[in-house]
Amino acid sequence: MFNRRDDIAEILRQRVVAGLHLGVLRPGSRLQSVRTLAPEFGADPRVVLAGYRRLEEEGLVELRPRSGIFVAENAVSTGEMLPRMAEWVAEVLVQALARGVPAIEFPERVRRCLQTVRLRAVCIECNDDQMASLCGELARDYGLETSPMDIAQLRSATVPDAVRDADLLVTTAYHAAEVQHAAELHGKSWVAVALRPELLAEVSRLLDQGPLYFVVKDPRFAEKLPGMFASTPGAENLRILVVGRDDPSSIPAGAPAYVMSAAREQLGHLPLLARVVPAPRVFSPESARALLGFILKANIAAITAAENQV
Repeated sequence: MFNRRDDIAEILRQRVVAGLHLGVLRPGSRLQSVRTLAPEFGADPRVVLAGYRRLEEEGLVELRPRSGIFVAENAVSTGEMLPRMAEWVAEVLVQALARGVPAIEFPERVRRCLQTVRLRAVCIECNDDQMASLCGELARDYGLETSPMDIAQLRSATVPDAVRDADLLVTTAYHAAEVQHAAELHGKSWVAVALRPELLAEVSRLLDQGPLYFVVKDPRFAEKLPGMFASTPGAENLRILVVGRDDPSSIPAGAPAYVMSAAREQLGHLPLLARVVPAPRVFSPESARALLGFILKANIAAITAAENQV
């Protein structure tokens, strides 16, 4: 049972952002009313309203007196911004001060901990869609130099040059055992990333309500996807389209859809792309912590080594 404003605000935030990514919400879309949500959350309507007001402060929704609650017009850009940025940054700087780091020096220290060395990651999966997604997020959010690798290459008798030269091997849970074995064999660090739970939760919720479409590039991922949602209620509602084989324009207007980044690059200017907002990041918080932990340790080790040589 949810009975706290912050808990409810977080769930509402996840639904709005995921809804934008899946094309079921757009700026200006009307959201569920407080009266509708209160029984679902087992909460007083006033607490649900307070949760919505928190999202209004963030610029994600708009409360219109006597009209309802709507996705804000600038929600596409706001939805991925860190909520309550000023408060969060202030708290980080207070903690830095407590550790003897002046606030004015903090940004440069962070930069050195993230960018002193150029780190290389190999993204290992069994299909182009997941390899492209892994490589894109690692490069964009973490500054890693990335290259894709099919899991079949890892199974070859000869060690691929990319593995030999890599600082980090990255995969998903499906190939974690193989990648862990290769990492240990060749003395490499490795991470198996998981998806953001709110995105999976929203996909599951929508599957239980009706058809949900995935547009992919690689037929191998099309074969893999049903197994990923096999235990989800409504799994029979999963619809998978492969670019070049199927017609993405056949997806009904307003139907929930998720377009993989590799497929999006091949779709041109379909109306579908105008309503399905790409998800810039899909790694779970736990995966982000593991990746950042590796990056920070590698950079700090390089800084320490350089200082010891002086």
